[in-house]
Amino acid sequence: MVKILRSAVAVASLALSMSAINVVRGEELCSITPTSYATAKTDYPDLAFAISAVEDYSIAAWYTDRLSTTDRATMLDDITSKCSEKSRITIVVYGIPSKDCDAGLSSGGTVSSTADYKSFLSDLTTAVGNRKVLYVVEPDAVGLLAKDGGCGSSAGYLDNLKVAVAALSANANAELYVDVGYWTLEYEEQRAKVATVMKDLAKSGTLKGIAINTSNYRATSQIAELCTNFQTAMGKTTMNCIADTSRNYVSPTTTDWCNVLTAGIGAPPTSATNVSNLDYFMWIKPPGESDGTCNGGPSAGAFFESGFQKMWDQGYFVNKLGMNTIAEGGTDTASSKAKSSQTADSSAASQTTNASKTSQQKTGGSTAGEANTASSQLTESSTSQTTESSASQSTEGSTEGSTEGSASQSTESSASQSIDATTAPTAATATPTVITEAPTATTEAPATTEAPATTEAPASQSSSCKLKRRFRKL
Repeated sequence: MVKILRSAVAVASLALSMSAINVVRGEELCSITPTSYATAKTDYPDLAFAISAVEDYSIAAWYTDRLSTTDRATMLDDITSKCSEKSRITIVVYGIPSKDCDAGLSSGGTVSSTADYKSFLSDLTTAVGNRKVLYVVEPDAVGLLAKDGGCGSSAGYLDNLKVAVAALSANANAELYVDVGYWTLEYEEQRAKVATVMKDLAKSGTLKGIAINTSNYRATSQIAELCTNFQTAMGKTTMNCIADTSRNYVSPTTTDWCNVLTAGIGAPPTSATNVSNLDYFMWIKPPGESDGTCNGGPSAGAFFESGFQKMWDQGYFVNKLGMNTIAEGGTDTASSKAKSSQTADSSAASQTTNASKTSQQKTGGSTAGEANTASSQLTESSTSQTTESSASQSTEGSTEGSTEGSASQSTESSASQSIDATTAPTAATATPTVITEAPTATTEAPATTEAPATTEAPASQSSSCKLKRRFRKL
């Protein structure tokens, strides 16, 4: 059953509170629920209300050669039949030949040659047809091309990425964002390599930009700055970025990547980011799925009970929407109502004030003012939806245990840093489809030389994970 997050009452209320702002609707994003969630709700009934709230949003589906041909076909049938024609399907494409050539932990799969890859891509594009779709293209690949001494070149990544771009962009309604490791944008030499790759790929088809922070925890403000670094390296460009916000509510003070226990679920997926160079917030890493056997977590891709509980309690739903913590439970208590009401009131009040400032304050080509989208909507499971500007996400960091390695990189040590594997979620079939739609205030044209004005508050983090840059298994 497709879940469409729309409410006439909520929209009417929002229109009243935002009368001074030109309100537009965010695009509906649609995907299928990770199969790990159905089992988790049965195994951990105390978490069911929180998991239900999370699965009301679009969590990107992984189309990977690590699934069997039959399972891939089933997944594509589920997502195309359950998502409405007007929604934008969200899919991660992960099947490039010799993927994860550095660590080899995710090298298995049915694709072993360019011919196999073309067939793999053809199955996808045939199923999607001319539907609206957002593709996150080949996690790891550009990072391994840009890495000093990386194996991406010898593994033929560039040529095969060109094959993917040509095939996927043949659909005029497809939006392609090529995944890059966030650290590749921190230093000039590496981001120059990323820019060279992206310019080359753009000759093969239409690219909207890059995906940053896949499976990681970087704050939204940092992601916006890294996107500006990318745009500057590209020179004149219309390319923007998308941010994986699934686990970035708390600004990280660590470069650990594996099951960071101080993380929180970040802002829900939406096209209404209110940050000029970020086209979408996405949940690429399913919140609650383990990065691997660290910090008490189970194997990669399995549901991590205590990890999910911490991310819920420390994240967006509790701290922005006023929903109950896991300990408080999922009943619609007076306490929960009071928290939600207070959040909505303060959000609406601050939004009117900030909206008036937005028209007066600009930094470069990006808006420096903040406009919070205020919509307080309680459902039977206590869930509510709101989209706020990522500029005002003061403590939101980022997500998924599969792609982006997360160590702070220095020029001198870059050659010695290892990049581990990206493993797609182990979901072959899907349960309910989810669509996210959120209204927000309009923003100005993308800034390509200055970072959008955002703020972030420091948050304490600690983890026993090794401090080395690598990609994580999902």
